[in-house]
Amino acid sequence: MAGESQDQARSLRKQMKQFKKEESIKKVSLPPRGEYHRNRRSKRMKVKITFPVIRLLLMLFLLLVILAVTSPSWLN
Repeated sequence: MAGESQDQARSLRKQMKQFKKEESIKKVSLPPRGEYHRNRRSKRMKVKITFPVIRLLLMLFLLLVILAVTSPSWLN
C-alpha cells in the first residue's frame, strides 16, 4: 500500500516541478511595469480621437430634440 502512494506522489511531484518551471519562464518574459503602462497610454490616445465625433453626434441629436420640442411655438 505504501509503495502505491509513493508512485502517485512521484508523478504529482514531477507535474509540479514542470509547472513551476513553466511559471518561472512566464514571469521572466513579462515586460517591466512602466513599459506596459506606457504602451497602454498610447492605446488610449486612439480612443480619444473618436470622442469628438461622438460628442458632435450627441450635440446634433440634442439640437434636433430641442428643435422638435420647441417647433410648435415658433411655427405659429
